[in-house]
Amino acid sequence: MQLFGVAVAFAIIILFSFKKVSLAYTMCAATVVMALTSGLPVAEAGGTVLKAFLHTTTVELALTVFAIGVFSTIMKETGYLDNMVQGLAGFLGNLKAAIMAAPALIGSMPVLGGAAVSAPLVDKLGDGLDLSPDTKAAINLVFRHGMFFIFPLSPTMILVANLIGVSVGTLISKLWVYGVGFWIAGYWLFLRNTGQPKTVEASPATDRDSACMLHGRQPAGAKVQGSRVHDSQAHDSQAHSSRVRDMWRFFRYGAPLLIALVLSVVFKLSLWKSMMVGVALGLVMAYFEKTELPSVGTVIKGSNLPQVAAMFWIMAFKEFAAISPVFPALVDSATAHGIPHALLAVVFPLLFGYVSANHTTTTGVLIPVLIPAGASQEAVLYLTTVIYGAGFLAYFASPLHLCQVLTCEYYDVDLSEIYKKYWPVIAAVAVVMVLHAGIATRLI
Repeated sequence: MQLFGVAVAFAIIILFSFKKVSLAYTMCAATVVMALTSGLPVAEAGGTVLKAFLHTTTVELALTVFAIGVFSTIMKETGYLDNMVQGLAGFLGNLKAAIMAAPALIGSMPVLGGAAVSAPLVDKLGDGLDLSPDTKAAINLVFRHGMFFIFPLSPTMILVANLIGVSVGTLISKLWVYGVGFWIAGYWLFLRNTGQPKTVEASPATDRDSACMLHGRQPAGAKVQGSRVHDSQAHDSQAHSSRVRDMWRFFRYGAPLLIALVLSVVFKLSLWKSMMVGVALGLVMAYFEKTELPSVGTVIKGSNLPQVAAMFWIMAFKEFAAISPVFPALVDSATAHGIPHALLAVVFPLLFGYVSANHTTTTGVLIPVLIPAGASQEAVLYLTTVIYGAGFLAYFASPLHLCQVLTCEYYDVDLSEIYKKYWPVIAAVAVVMVLHAGIATRLI
């Protein structure tokens, strides 16, 4: 009965994900099936759900996801996110750096289909580098999603850290190499051999200028040359002033995010409290700058309430997965046949993530299932990064991935063209994943 329940629960998760059913409804249905087939009395099963809902970790997780949603909405609707990105691009003064930074910064905001937000910026910056539409599309996707491995306020990152009982910083200490590898491979493929825009060079003196010199008159070119020196100095001064203004623009409009990060990382304030401080600061800034504030309805719509509800059901699902004898039996059977845990941690997330096109669902469901009981913390960490990495690769490449769909639509390119562009980047991350799988195998 329990095996049947597990099979039905996973079938529901895959089917509902494919049908784009809300993650909250999906995990609710799967958890109900797990509860009804767990062999527990109804009252005890209900108590297990309630205990999971009220656990401190679950409440903190839900509050964090809610706060991030509110914060992202405030930053987007007030225009602070756009100003922050444009300020950074101007301050960097380098199109290559700017075209990498723009989608990465916007990628730090968990906005559904956020690649559509950064696509116009990448498009404009890419024109200066003479990039093709498919290259722009690949850049928009690659540099946005590298943040999945290093940004401490990512809801999926926070969920995974809570699932295995470590801090987000500890998890990032093992995941950062994925993100760096992702970005380095992206730069090497898409931007390394791309030149900066050419500047118009000064014209050489003409014969007419020489004739003027012979007649004792100052050639027009001499005045122009002196003027050019003056103009060059003025241009340099203007460029410096412009970069200073852009730097101030970045820090000014990015202050809510930067302060929230400092409070969380340096002062160890709870993530949801840090984000709400950022929300308060953003609202105060908007009030004094006479910026139109988003309506309450807009804030509520952007507050990730369905994802907040999903966090409760994922944690409840985790409880039933933990007490079910099915998962340990399946894993033990696989390992008894010589299949290592690390291989399972690669194969299952790849299959599950490609179909569901949801990284949060993949990691939230499979980490409690695939992490063996009694493993050392180091082994758990490395095995978790394998599951996280494999799930990410499947999600990233899935044809149902919303960011990919929107990016292809914006640049009017086919999915096959995108695959041809970024498959080496996927391969680079896969190499890191395989190395971590090897380490995990030795530690288990």
